[in-house]
Amino acid sequence: MAHADAARERTPDAAASARPALWMFGLPLAAAALLFGADWVLRADNFPVRHVRFEGEFRRVTQPELEAAVMDQVRGNFFLQDLEAVQARVESLPWVFRASVRRHFPQDLHVRFTEQRLRARWGEDAWLNQAGEAVRIAGAGLPRDLPRLEGPPGTEAAVLERYEGLARILAGAGLDLRRLTLTSRRSWRLELANGMVLVVDREQPELKVERFARVYPAVLARAAGRIRQIDLRYTNGLAVEWAGPAHATDSRSEG
Repeated sequence: MAHADAARERTPDAAASARPALWMFGLPLAAAALLFGADWVLRADNFPVRHVRFEGEFRRVTQPELEAAVMDQVRGNFFLQDLEAVQARVESLPWVFRASVRRHFPQDLHVRFTEQRLRARWGEDAWLNQAGEAVRIAGAGLPRDLPRLEGPPGTEAAVLERYEGLARILAGAGLDLRRLTLTSRRSWRLELANGMVLVVDREQPELKVERFARVYPAVLARAAGRIRQIDLRYTNGLAVEWAGPAHATDSRSEG
């Protein structure tokens, strides 16, 4: 009887000592199962991409163009897709401004894109988009009524921003700014729809154009057809160059 009691007392200790042995066998088995499952999921022929869905404006970009752009890139396993590479393919299309790509479980990719919005011509053969970036787009259907902007390389965004500010000021005086050039000396040349040219330096150009816009309707508008150029590079005035053989210049100042 005493021997039986002793055996019963040792039984919990034996069970406790068996637990580490079970873990030693169980952990490798679990790891092997996990690795096998991961390998199966990530095999190229398992979980292939079934659909690529595109979401955007579709004004300039077409569904076939988008599909052709990503066709060679979207292959193989859904989980192994290089989303940045797919995004780069979509953004390589001339009329695509920005794109984003995400996985949609279980086997779809969603591509969202925005199109280029052309704001102005840039030089001879480029355009400025909504971010002030120079892009080159060819083909029919390009806008013909956009203003033309010019400047040294790297000034695209700054010139577009300056154009928008100056155009608003001049529109208040009934004038349409059609061409803006930033010269190598950082002075500005403004060509208006009525043929008039304004020249202004880098020092407070918007303030000087505002001053011109205030006096133009009452003082200069009636003679606009005879004005060749107006020089605004003065602290308190302007100089008018009249059209004609003599190219006479008339200086005016504000009291």
